[in-house]
Amino acid sequence: MDTFDELSEWLDESARRNGEMRDKAMRITEGKGFHLDLPNGVTVSVQFGPGNYADQDVRNAGFNAPAEAAANGEFWGSNLAECAAYITGSNLSWVAVPGFTGPIGDEDVETFYDDVSGYMTIQEVLDFINLASQLVNPKANEQSLGNRILSSLEHGDYRDDSKLWEDEREVMEEDSAPSDQYPYPLPGQKELDFDDA
Repeated sequence: MDTFDELSEWLDESARRNGEMRDKAMRITEGKGFHLDLPNGVTVSVQFGPGNYADQDVRNAGFNAPAEAAANGEFWGSNLAECAAYITGSNLSWVAVPGFTGPIGDEDVETFYDDVSGYMTIQEVLDFINLASQLVNPKANEQSLGNRILSSLEHGDYRDDSKLWEDEREVMEEDSAPSDQYPYPLPGQKELDFDDA
């Protein structure tokens, strides 16, 4: 047996183990959060790592920081996390969780919805999970930005969807805050006027 065959066997075994873990009702995701498959057919994702709507030091950490912490026997954590919910077993068909996910802005009530609720405390995470577990006959949210993008990808290049282009441009022009989940201006933040300099 040559090295290529050994590598191939190792990759096959690793994929089998990962597939088995992916089928578990509670699973750690990328070492920076977890998914819970709820009895009503909704999966809740709770994430608190690099790139997530979490504590600033956590959000801005290197992508491998959670894995490095685990490898060194260190803890990884955050005081804030982000949550999202999708239909269990789907390819991320996002569902709305009333009171948490919703219009990205006041003008966007009929346009599209954000799928992620960010900067959540422990109590808010628990409330999100509780509300998601109470959804009856969950269906994919047609107003979800994520669902619309995934739908466009299934039907061809999303760049061909002029409505998505328009929506993305509006969000980029109107949302000057780091996230639509956080108030702007941030407490203590001052706007600089470079024209007066």
